[in-house]
Amino acid sequence: MSRKNSKNHFVWIEVDLDHLRHNFRVLRALAKRSGAQVLAVVKADAYGHGMAEVAQTLSHEGVDFFGVATLEEALRLRGVCPKVNVLVLGSFHPGQVSHYVKADIRPTLSSLEDLRAFEKGSLGRRPYPVHVKVDTGMGRLGVWHGAALGLFERIKHSKHAELEGVYTHFSSADEQEGFFTKLQLHRFETVLEKLRAMGLSPRYAHAANSLGLTRFRSSRLNLVRPGIMLYGLNPWKGQKPPIRLKPVLSLKARISFLKDVAAEHPLSYGRTYQTRIATRIATLPVGYSHGYRIGFSNKGFVVVKGRRCPVVGRVTMDQTLVDVGAIPGIKRWDTVTLLGGEGKNRVTAEELAGWAGTIPYEIVCALHSRIPRVYKGLKR
Repeated sequence: MSRKNSKNHFVWIEVDLDHLRHNFRVLRALAKRSGAQVLAVVKADAYGHGMAEVAQTLSHEGVDFFGVATLEEALRLRGVCPKVNVLVLGSFHPGQVSHYVKADIRPTLSSLEDLRAFEKGSLGRRPYPVHVKVDTGMGRLGVWHGAALGLFERIKHSKHAELEGVYTHFSSADEQEGFFTKLQLHRFETVLEKLRAMGLSPRYAHAANSLGLTRFRSSRLNLVRPGIMLYGLNPWKGQKPPIRLKPVLSLKARISFLKDVAAEHPLSYGRTYQTRIATRIATLPVGYSHGYRIGFSNKGFVVVKGRRCPVVGRVTMDQTLVDVGAIPGIKRWDTVTLLGGEGKNRVTAEELAGWAGTIPYEIVCALHSRIPRVYKGLKR
């Protein structure tokens, strides 16, 4: 759900599309240094930011390709961006092949079985462009790099499939020494050399995700696949990225209730928190059903009137308690920032991930669709 403003919302997400434009331009400039085009990953509802609005914005910016996880996502995306190239990064079922062809969506092939299914269901049209995923060490989808040539040989002689792209995915691009990523890249380059020796010249070769793009220049090839960095989040462990990105998403809520509480008073389920002194407690109408994790209980902070205030007691399904006793002039219905910044203070997705023992990707992807999205900088 999207809205132009947050006037009547108790809980809402603000998505700053000008920040998205900034991030895309920075990443595209980095890719262009190596002569690479950009495939923007917008799966999982654009990492919780809203796929339709994000894709529309990036399409106007001139993105070359979109990447999604499923055919259903691709068809939804096709309704917003009817002409931009779309690659499904996940598997397909044989019964879906005709839908790929009719909607002009690129499939990922990972095996001879996939090729046979695509040939059988491709409606007998001209050779259709496909991408083959090569497993160089991730261990999920993809034909194993040491056994890939048999699949490529079959595609070379196929009447129904044309090799448009070949790609792989890094498993450990965040590791400081980068040894395994370099090994994966070497394996992939070996496959590409053998392809050329077979007389195959796919239009696209791609390996670099966000970290590959920023850490391993040789991995850029001629197409890169930034995801998390498009949204201004940092996948670098314990380091700042080498480029300036702007967070795109903020999570906000209004104080739905205020209560003065005496010292030594237990709060929320399980009485996991007890006030030390008399204070004022704000109730926020947001909880784990919205994606605001129970792991933030007694660990997290929010920003109120530009100051950080602690989350106290256990986060519940639809409500969270915050100690606002140090904030003068606090009122019911004042706005609180749970993710994002206000003044000089902010709460980052990386912080939230640390409190919950997870990663920033999961923080934003888990924000529920029940939360209205409010878009800044939306151009129709």
